[in-house]
Amino acid sequence: MKNADDPDVLDASMTADAQAVEHYEIARHSTLIAWANRLGWNEAAPLMNQTLEEEYDADRTLTELAESKLNRDVA
Repeated sequence: MKNADDPDVLDASMTADAQAVEHYEIARHSTLIAWANRLGWNEAAPLMNQTLEEEYDADRTLTELAESKLNRDVA
């Protein structure tokens, strides 16, 4: 990112990086929920599912931002 001279490129790059983090978090939370359900941790699974939904929301927000403006500005 330090080599990006264009602020639009930098914004698009940072958004893509943030989405990569969200995808990682979604994968991890999904696995933890499956384990919690398998282990019968009935109180933990719904809390983790709430966090998973927050991760999906963040990913959707980043996607909308990228598709509506950032990626167009770079192209």
